Order: sequence, then C-alpha cells, then structure tokens
Amino acid sequence: MSFVRQYRRFLQVSFEDDGGQPVDAFDVRPTAYTRKVLANHALIFRSGVAGFSIYSRRNPDEADPLIGPISSRTRMSFGVRLTDPQFYNRFHPDLLPAGRQILLDNLDASGTIQTSGALSNGVTVEQDELVQTGPASSFPVTIDLTGGAPDRLHARDRFDNSELFELSFTAPPGPVLRLNADLSSLEHPAVRMTTPVAGALDQLVYADDEISNGGAEMILDLWWEQRQDAVPVPDGAQFTASFRPRASP
Repeated sequence: MSFVRQYRRFLQVSFEDDGGQPVDAFDVRPTAYTRKVLANHALIFRSGVAGFSIYSRRNPDEADPLIGPISSRTRMSFGVRLTDPQFYNRFHPDLLPAGRQILLDNLDASGTIQTSGALSNGVTVEQDELVQTGPASSFPVTIDLTGGAPDRLHARDRFDNSELFELSFTAPPGPVLRLNADLSSLEHPAVRMTTPVAGALDQLVYADDEISNGGAEMILDLWWEQRQDAVPVPDGAQFTASFRPRASP
C-alpha cells in the first residue's frame, strides 16, 4: 500500500523595503515550542530568499485530505537573527533604549488575528514595535520609585488590560527597585508590565527563555485559528515586514 502526500503553501512571510524590494538580511528559526506546533499540525517550515514559507500536508486519498487541521487559536514563534551587520545603518528603526528587540505579529490593535498583510503596526517597522525581552523564569524588572512606592507588580493582557499575574513586594528606600519576576506561568510571552503607581512602570515585554538566550534581534509571532486550507491557493496567506531605508548622508 502506498501513501500519497501533497504539499500546499499555507503562508509566506516576505522581508522588503518600503518600495517592495526584497531585503535578504535575516536568518529565521522556529523556536522549540513552535517546532512542536508544526509537527502537531503536519506543517513544514522552509527558509527562502528574504523570507520563509510554511507548507501544509495533505492526503488526497482521505475524505478530509488536510492532515492536522488547526481548529483553535495557535501561536507560532520565530527568532530572527541578522545576517547583514550593516542592516541598522541602512534601515530604521533604532534599537533604543538599549536591550530592546523588535516584535512583529499578525494581530491588530484589538488582538484579532489578521490573515494577510503587514506584520508591523503601521506600513513599515518602527520603534513602537520594540519590546524588552528576558527569560520567563526570571524576568528582570526595573521600577521607578521617584513618584511613589508601589507594592505590586502586574502582568496584563496587552489588548484588554486584564490582569494575568501579580507579584507583591515591599519597596526599599531609594529611587529604583530592581527585581526578577517568574513569568513562566503565563500562557503567552508578550504582556504589559505595570504597577498601581502611575509612571513607575508601563512596558511591553516578551518573556521567553529561548528567545532571550538566543540572541535574536527580532521576534516574529504568527497566529492562526482556522484550517490551513482556508487560505488562497497556490500562494497561501501572504505577510510582509517592510523596513524604511535611512536617508543617504
């Protein structure tokens, strides 16, 4: 007995400049968590020039040919490393303040999954995409005490502001408190860190041990919640990350 397998493009991510020209400057790798997601849904990751594709597998001999259909909200995360050391000399944004990475995803301002289009908040990748990354098991937090001393740290949903985590503490004398928070119980790594005192802390963070330790300059989260065969054929769902060139000196 033979088994026939067909492969169909599920989605494609392209890196380009704001004129639509390809930018071949990145090495994209799925995280260990994502490799399990891909295996569970019979998905194949393939790097390409200035981007990558993910393919679904099908068995045309079955009544439902799609293997491993997605049926609930699912995240696929990728660490993106630079292969062009001059990239930030040629393109925006600046990675300031220090210790920030770019977070790109296909969620709109309400957290709704977008099935195509830009992976940035606007047309091009800008500084409002920057997040602080750190290990989920011991995430470093700096709290400004000059406007008052809070007694709690909150991790909140970045879209509806619901509370996901709380850590109580007693702030010592001084202008700044530094502590490490165990965020490993969070379902998703991207959250807002806040305190009850205005101005002490309000920051988007990405808590993930592998991403934090892997040296990636960018993080790419792709979300999906419907069958892989709901996408256009043959191109699949198309996403872009566009970078704005710096002005020539």
